[in-house]
This record gives sequence, C-alpha cells and structure tokens, in this order.
Amino acid sequence: MATMKEVADLANVSVATVSRVISSPDSVRKETRERVLNAISALHYQPNYLGRTLRLMKTKRILVILHTLSNQFFSRVMRGIEDRAREDHYSVLVSVTRGNAETFRDYARMLQTHEVDGCIITSLDVPEAELLKLSQEAPVVCACEPVKSRRIPVVSIDDEAAAYETVSFLISKGKKKIALFGAGDLYYSSSLRLKGALHALRENGITPFYQSDEGYSFRSGSRALSAMLLAKAELPDAIFCFSDSCAIGTISALDSHGFKVPQDVSVIGFDNTAISEMFVPSLTTVAQPQHAIGYKAADLLIRQIEGKPIEKKRYALQHEIILRDSMS
Repeated sequence: MATMKEVADLANVSVATVSRVISSPDSVRKETRERVLNAISALHYQPNYLGRTLRLMKTKRILVILHTLSNQFFSRVMRGIEDRAREDHYSVLVSVTRGNAETFRDYARMLQTHEVDGCIITSLDVPEAELLKLSQEAPVVCACEPVKSRRIPVVSIDDEAAAYETVSFLISKGKKKIALFGAGDLYYSSSLRLKGALHALRENGITPFYQSDEGYSFRSGSRALSAMLLAKAELPDAIFCFSDSCAIGTISALDSHGFKVPQDVSVIGFDNTAISEMFVPSLTTVAQPQHAIGYKAADLLIRQIEGKPIEKKRYALQHEIILRDSMS
C-alpha cells in the first residue's frame, strides 16, 4: 500500500501539496496537479479518508499481534497488557499470525488505516527493516522478543545475561556435559541466549556437549532429543532448553526412550509458563516476568499514543531461575 509521502517523493512535491491536490485540486497549479495525479496513478495510491478523520481523534483501541495463542507464555503477557489498557479505557484487539508474514502485514494495515491507535508486537514475522518503517508511521512497541534496532521501544528481559547465568549455575552444580536446545537465528532471543550460554561455557573451558536449532516448540524438543541420541553414545549431564515447551518435549522424548529426569539427566527450561509447575517432573526454568512485560509494553504504547515522552527505548526486566524437580 503506497503512502502519501511516497506519492510526494515521486512527484517531487511536499506531502501538504499532495493533500491539497486530493482535497481541493483547484488550489494547486495545473502542472503540479498533473504531476501529483500521475504519481498517484503510478503508485496506485488510495487516499484514506477514514484515516484522516481518525487522526483527529483516538479510537481507544490497541492491536496486539501474536505468533500463536497455544503458548501459555502469551496468556500472562496478554493479561498484563489488558490490565494496563483498562486503566486508561483502551480496548485490546488480538491478532494471530501463526508465523505468516502476509497475515502480519494484513493486521499491520490496521495501523496505517488508523483503525487502531497503536500496536504491541510479540513475535517478529517480517524483516526488522519493515517493522522499523511501520514504527515510523504509528506507535509500535515490541514485547517479549527483542529487536536489534535501538529506534523501536522494546520490553523484554536480558536474554543473553539470563542464559549466561543459567549455564554458570549448571556448571556450579557440577554439570560439565551441557546440551543446548535453541532455535538458531529463527528468533533474535535464541541468538542472544546461545551467545550467553556459550560465553559461560568458554569461561569455564567447556565445549557444548550438543547444540540443536530445532526451535521453541514441544515437537522441537522431541526432535532435538532424538537427533542427539543418534549423534551421541551417551547422555549429557544437563540439557538447557531455550523454552519451556521445548523442555517438556525433551522430557517426554527422554521418557519414551526409557530415561528418567532428573536421575539420568537434568533438564532446564526458559519462560516459567503455567505448565512448567504442573508437569511431572516439575520443570526448573528461567522465569520471565510475563505479566510485567505486558503491562510495561502497554504503558509505553499508551504514552506514545497520548504524546507523552518515554524515558528510554529498551526495558530489560528481571529474570529469575526457579528450581524444581527436573534438576538434580
């Protein structure tokens, strides 16, 4: 969808001139008017009259774009978003992309047509450059999943520090053969967690027992465990999974192969979702303050919508290692 600025750039005029050609064409010189009309035609630009009206008032709606609703992690984040939104009488619209970039773009157009006042994005389904452009057109906050750009407000934890602390903790408990089950470059958080984990291993003169980039899902944990068993003649001392879903998939796969947790191998997850405490054995995990992340993200977004300053663009909330039965 072309923007008015793109029309202005192509016609070599100001955005204000394009607006005048659309709203009162007789007020613009014929030569300039024709240049603008040609640019509109070439770019297939469609003036958004509803958007112009809504810019003058607030819809009191914010959009939350999720990758999935099946991950319990996001239910607590959503609760934080809704609690903060309710304080200022904003309603929350939830959209699920399932990792589809075009679906993401379809929902993001709600920002461009001013059907919502701003957007909280919890998973990156499009290139970061595209996200940055979107943030320049409307208020946007990223929650949970960090981004590299320093120009987009982000609320998360320090993933690198959390992974470094976790692996250092495992080593302090005598674990020397440590497997890492992550998601490769699929998520920036996974890259940061791997960086922190490898730093802690190198610092102690240890190489990873095994590395997997299968992903964060239950099935990813199962696939990673099966691949490790094919590649290795023994079990590690501990498996550090970069999500709770992956960790539970790993434990289930270990059980199907006749191995017990934590008697044969310790497993630690990441997120502290609700099921991590209910699962048997209960899961040792790195807790993210999910409600607080959602609440802070909504607070930053509402401040932007209402034209209030925000102190900084990056907020790293505190993580915590929760010890449960999957760790020996």
